[in-house]
Formats: sequence, C-alpha cells, structure tokens
Amino acid sequence: MSLQSFQDTFCGAVAGFSFRFFGHPFDTVKVRMQMNDKKRSFVQSAIKIFHKEGIFAYYKGMLSPLLADIPSNAVLFGIYEYVFRQISSNNQEKKPYFLEWFIAGGVAGIGYAIVVCPAEMTKCVLQMQKEYLHKQFKSPFHCFAYAVKNYGIGSVFKGLVATILRDIPQNATFFATYEYSKYIFSKNGDLPFYGALISGALGGFTCCLASYPMDVVKTQLQVEIKETLQNRKFKPRFYDGGVTECVKYIWQTQGYKGFWSGVESCIIYYMVGCAAQFTGYYYAQSLLTNYSKKH
Repeated sequence: MSLQSFQDTFCGAVAGFSFRFFGHPFDTVKVRMQMNDKKRSFVQSAIKIFHKEGIFAYYKGMLSPLLADIPSNAVLFGIYEYVFRQISSNNQEKKPYFLEWFIAGGVAGIGYAIVVCPAEMTKCVLQMQKEYLHKQFKSPFHCFAYAVKNYGIGSVFKGLVATILRDIPQNATFFATYEYSKYIFSKNGDLPFYGALISGALGGFTCCLASYPMDVVKTQLQVEIKETLQNRKFKPRFYDGGVTECVKYIWQTQGYKGFWSGVESCIIYYMVGCAAQFTGYYYAQSLLTNYSKKH
C-alpha cells in the first residue's frame, strides 16, 4: 500500500468514527419514524424514545455500524480518492471537477454498500426490536449469529440491492456537493473550520434528499430478518432482493408520502453526521500531510 493510499484509508476510518458517534442518535429516531412513528414529528418521536426507554436508547445498535463504519469509510474514501485521481489525471487545469467528484462518489458507494450492509441489517433490527419485533437480541453479535445460524450467511446481506441503490446516488451527490463547497470556502487559502462543517452539512443535506426513498425501502426489507423466504412480505424478483415488491407495497398503502416518512430526522442525522465526518476527515488528512512533509 502506498503512503497516499494509507493516508486515504486512515482518514476514512477517522471519518467513519466521527459520523457514527455524532449521528447515531438521529439515526435511531429516523428508523423509528420510518417504521411506526409516521404521524409524529422528529421531536415527538425523540421525546417518546427518551420517556419509554431512556437516554441510552438513542445509541441502540450503535456497536455494529460503528465497527463497520471504520472499515467501510476506509473503503469509501480509499476508492473515492483512487477513482478521482484516475479520472481527473488528464484534466489538471480543470476546476472544479464536478463530474469527476460525482462519478468517483458513485463508484465508491458500491464498495461502501457491500461492506456496510450486514451492520446496517443488525442495526435496524436492534433499533426496532422493542417497538416492532418480538425477538429480543442482546447485542449486534447475537443478532448476527442468530441470522447466520437460522438462515445462512446470505441473510446478513438482506437488503444489499436496496443498499447499493441507496448508496450510489447518496455518495455521488454527497462528494460532489462537499467538494464543491470546500472548493468555494478554500479559494483564498486553507479551508477554515466552519467551512469544513458547512461543507459536510450541505453534503449531508443533498445526499439525504437523493437517497431517502431507497433508505425507507432498505429499512422495511432488513427488519424482516426473522421471516423465511416463503413468509416474507417482500419476495425477491429477478435478484432485486425484494425491492420491487417493497416499493409497490409502500406506494399502494401510503402513496408517495410513504417514501418520505421520517425525512426530517434523516436530514438532521446526515447534516450532523456528515459535518462531523468530513471535518474529521479533512483535519486528519491535514495532520498526516503536514507530518509527512516534515519527515
């Protein structure tokens, strides 16, 4: 591994930790709203969780995505930086690289989805088990082991197609927005701290709008972990992982509003998480770059 690849991977790991630690409470509220708090506001849902389950309920299911976010973000940023360097190498004078940012982000989203899918499944199940599921899993590892033992290793990749369909537009729009905002804020020199925060938050806002309907579909698919293939509400068609049936069900029962249930919590989640994520990434990258120059 080259020094540049190591830096990209390490900084991606820092970004993954930052995103999960600051964003997970908002993710918990988002998942609850997607499943059964559709008529409540973000604040009402958050208060309900606190009153019924206490403050630590906001961090339910955090361990599995936290453990996954570090390697998955390392993969995400590693692929993104590599693809971007490859497709922009012949356009050194062209700035900003809007199309290149968009393409590199979309490609990176595929690798990210494959790595993060098992953790997303266990996270959704743990976040919903008191409200929606009867089986009480003690930990992410308990949930993971239960799925593998009863339904095979493929069960932990339930919702993979939906995750990929979510993460391609999500990361394409995110990186394009973030990089362009960073470009604007750093025209006169180094990127200021507030510039990193705002750039990350804007990226989080746009990527949420680009990917939210498929995120709702993914959540619906992944909480069906205990159902056998025959008993599932959303049966797969042509290797779509049940996406087509789930989309039809949401449209027929809730209309277009069903695809945007809980979107306000998701916007807050991504804006907070992405602001922390990219601020962590940018400053980790700056520290490593300065260190390598001195040594």
